Amino acid sequence: MKFAGGVLLIAAVVAAAAWSWRDRLGAGSVPGVLLGDALATAGALAGMALTAWSFDKGQREFMGALVAGILARLAVFGGALVYVALRTTIDPIATAAALLTLYIVYQILEIRMVLARLARKQRRAEAR
Repeated sequence: MKFAGGVLLIAAVVAAAAWSWRDRLGAGSVPGVLLGDALATAGALAGMALTAWSFDKGQREFMGALVAGILARLAVFGGALVYVALRTTIDPIATAAALLTLYIVYQILEIRMVLARLARKQRRAEAR
């Protein structure tokens, strides 16, 4: 739960920063940053929920959830970037930059979440 809170906090900080720098970023860049922020945040929260669900399952379910999460994000992020580039006035560079930067940051948080759960599971096993 604390990792999901971290994701939401980062998303709020990025959105506030984009809004406060709207005069410097340009008309199409602010919506692009906000869209990238929203997509990356939704992807991270969905990925964390899927990983948390599969963690206590078998290895096959865990790997299936991992692969499904990667492929789903790839499809959604790619589709959104193509749509933004072809059908809107939103800056696709700002959207892609925010999306990819936050994706990397959120991947670090997801990995830390998995490592923390593994450590907790190992401590429980040693206590028995």
